[in-house]
Amino acid sequence: MMLRKSLMATLIIVPALSGCAITTATTPLTYQPQKSVAALPDAKNVVVHVVVKNEKKHKRIGRKENGLGMSMASIYAKEPISKTVQDAIQKELVARGFGTGNGGPVILNATVKEFHNTFHIGVIEGEAVARLSMVVAVMTKGGKEVFFKDITATGKTGSMISSGNNAGIAMDRALHAGIKTLFDDPAFMQALFTAGKESQ
Repeated sequence: MMLRKSLMATLIIVPALSGCAITTATTPLTYQPQKSVAALPDAKNVVVHVVVKNEKKHKRIGRKENGLGMSMASIYAKEPISKTVQDAIQKELVARGFGTGNGGPVILNATVKEFHNTFHIGVIEGEAVARLSMVVAVMTKGGKEVFFKDITATGKTGSMISSGNNAGIAMDRALHAGIKTLFDDPAFMQALFTAGKESQ
């Protein structure tokens, strides 16, 4: 009798912790710009055309898991990954005083190689872990490459359920970390000015 009650409790708890694991989820990714960023001198004279290409193998950004750690329904981002990353880069450029637009003589090419979330089941609380991998290049109007950087970043959050919302939080944090790595690089900022001068 005791064994039967334990089994019944497990059958009830497992679906609850999995967050409707058999139902596909779509979640928005909401990038939050860095705080306390000031416009740079002469940045207004540089207009950047941001181009993002998504080379992720799958359209999904992850999978839900049941209480036993088995992969279940897919999780998708509400908007294309390329648009999400492009918007994030453009927000940071504008915050620093740069112009952005399709007619910009400075070309920033970003290629997303990997951007997904994986759930890890814990004894008490699980974890959502997102990973971002992308390469960024800055080009002059004439096609000369003046900067190249390979970026990897992770984002995490505690996760009692493997929901789309928790995956989205981890993804947002990974993207924020990756963009911060790019914009904190003095060589990247200098490359934007260099490309601007050489594109005149």
